[in-house]
Amino acid sequence: MFSWLRKKNNLSSPEYKFRHSRKEASADYVKYGEDLANRNRPEEALEYFDKAIQVLPNNDFAWGDKGLILDKLGRADEALESFSHAIAIDSTNPITWHNKGLTLIKLKRLEEAIECFDRAIENNEKYAKAWYNKGRALAMLNKADEGQKCFDTARKFDPFLYSKLKKMK
Repeated sequence: MFSWLRKKNNLSSPEYKFRHSRKEASADYVKYGEDLANRNRPEEALEYFDKAIQVLPNNDFAWGDKGLILDKLGRADEALESFSHAIAIDSTNPITWHNKGLTLIKLKRLEEAIECFDRAIENNEKYAKAWYNKGRALAMLNKADEGQKCFDTARKFDPFLYSKLKKMK
């Protein structure tokens, strides 16, 4: 029975094993890169995200994490490119849209940032951080009333958001 299943799904072919191991290897590189990033070793983390992308170029998580590290290293333009790669692979990931918006805020490209936060919210209407950061961008554009509505919505979806943000600073 198992040999029939293997033949039917071609599980013993070298091509299948290669594709399967590439996906696993890329995921392992991402996990290790995230661990390095959490230990404040961004340059090393970047190397592992690049390895993950080299092994599996359509790994949107690797591209997104690479964007975060590049942003942390002050390389905002490269970070935006990485986020754009991740979005091209999976345009439904609200976290990637949100992170791209944060980078755009740093560059004072507020209208573009708001568009990114809107896309994050379209993909997850309860994403409190996206609502909060959209409110920040609107406030920076002197649209305080609109910004306040976003802050209220963020608080509705995550009543503890503000205390969490204070702890992060």
